[in-house]
Amino acid sequence: MSARAYLGRWIVGVRHPSRASLGFLGMACASFVLVMTLVAYPAWMRAEARSAESGRLLARASQLAMLEAERDQLRRDLASTRQDCAHVLRTIPTEEEQGSQMGALMRALAVGAGTDVQNQTIVAGESIPALLRESRYRAIPLTVEMQASFSRVMEILARAEGDKRLVRPIRIEITRPQERSGAGSDREGATQSAFVEAKLELDAVYAKAEEAGAPATKESP
Repeated sequence: MSARAYLGRWIVGVRHPSRASLGFLGMACASFVLVMTLVAYPAWMRAEARSAESGRLLARASQLAMLEAERDQLRRDLASTRQDCAHVLRTIPTEEEQGSQMGALMRALAVGAGTDVQNQTIVAGESIPALLRESRYRAIPLTVEMQASFSRVMEILARAEGDKRLVRPIRIEITRPQERSGAGSDREGATQSAFVEAKLELDAVYAKAEEAGAPATKESP
């Protein structure tokens, strides 16, 4: 058989495949689809699941970052609030602590004579009720009289109000006296003094011990 005849028969076989060839080709395609289904599809599903999990973790991480920022802000707000409270809130000593704290308060208010202080007296009175109604709170009246510069008087008042215990200003009197520098009427020879006369009436609150069997109260002065 010549090569030309063999080539012609092969071309005819290609153009008209046998049933066996078609069956083999179908089995190959089915095997390919089955392999893709059993291997590629689970891999694709795992990739989708991992992508969804990654998105969920990223969202959670962003939420955690926001929560941490809010937590840090709350901590800063709490620290600021505590500082503000420390400037405003005062303690009320017990009857046992009253003596030592009263002495510390009087020492804090005392100043020596100098260029801005001419004289000063501090007098503590007898204990009185701190409230108009009956309660366990008492107060020690404290009177500070001084001739000094106005800024020095304000400094003493700020010391009293800034003490760690509760000290209440009751009455404040500040006047500027006049000095006579010559003869004549009161107005003609009078000049204003560099000092002011101040009288600061304060009371230092303390709490008596609770009586046995007495109900606890939530009142405060």
